[in-house]
Amino acid sequence: MSDNAFLDRHGQATLRDTLHSIEAHLDDLADTITRQASTARKNVNSHRRPKKLRSRPPVDEGAQDVANSLHNSLHTAVRHTCEYRAVAFIPVGFTHRHGEFIGPLLPGENRVPPGYDESTLAVLVKWLRKHLISFAMTEGSPEWADSIEVAAKRLMKVIDLPPDDYVHIDYSRVAQANHQLVTTGTVEVVARRLGDMGKGLNARRVRTLVERGKLKPNGVPAEDGTQFYRLGDVLDAHHRHARRKKAS
Repeated sequence: MSDNAFLDRHGQATLRDTLHSIEAHLDDLADTITRQASTARKNVNSHRRPKKLRSRPPVDEGAQDVANSLHNSLHTAVRHTCEYRAVAFIPVGFTHRHGEFIGPLLPGENRVPPGYDESTLAVLVKWLRKHLISFAMTEGSPEWADSIEVAAKRLMKVIDLPPDDYVHIDYSRVAQANHQLVTTGTVEVVARRLGDMGKGLNARRVRTLVERGKLKPNGVPAEDGTQFYRLGDVLDAHHRHARRKKAS
């Protein structure tokens, strides 16, 4: 990575994790907006009849506001990157815009289909992940990265279920979870649902375990360099290293 970047290496790694976390929970956000997901604990002691559904707004306005804020932050970052770095905006997975090229495409080329919505959160997140270096080389990128981070934290809060609804996993079930894949960007959300087992487990902790040779990625990294880890391996390394540190 270039030393001339406005967003340093740590900032780039943090943003990459954040973008992965956002992408992993866009469906959860959509469910929350349309009230298909519950974000409040049920009062089991209440005997009052629930209000009629028609009395509730068709969408969760708080979640919609979070989505709007997140979209604004991502769109601003993408637009300024394109302008500052003279990068053409083409959704990830496509090589030509609709109507700009007449003729047969070569193998591996794809034209954006007519009616394709290029402004969705999913499209913007994928584009920014792919062009992260260009973004880092854009003046103002640290401020926009902070804005995305703030919006992402609001996203996690609005879709998060209360602690009583979390599924707690004990040590005897680590083997069963071993094949679930996580990234540094998604591990913290998963860890919050693991109770005491996930305490202290976040993106920085995973990177520390990897740097110290306590944890290895599972398989080949994604196109943007993102590594995947088995949840069971992460938990095992997390607790083994903690025990050794206390013992010393």
